[in-house]
Amino acid sequence: MPSRSPSAWTQRILARLEAAEWREPNPHLQCDYRIAWLTVLNADRGIARPDVVACTSILGIAPEKVGPAIAARRKFLLGPLYDEFWGVALPPRKPPQPAKVDPRSEKRAA
Repeated sequence: MPSRSPSAWTQRILARLEAAEWREPNPHLQCDYRIAWLTVLNADRGIARPDVVACTSILGIAPEKVGPAIAARRKFLLGPLYDEFWGVALPPRKPPQPAKVDPRSEKRAA
């Protein structure tokens, strides 16, 4: 079955995504734009689950597996430093303190 050309509305969206991809210096974000571009194109063609098809065609894995794959790669590359770098919890926040108002400033405001 030959694929039809995208609608005018889809062509405008694809053009914007392509322009954003070309302007983006970060290759990881360029990849995100390419996945978005393919998602829009697949949705216009009526493909079921266009986001999954686009992500799988670009990254080779399903979207729900991307996060765990990134974490596994980081663990592999960092080895024992992974827990030191990513596993460190932020220090606890200080409890909120009441604002201290200078009594002299209240006289000026009155």
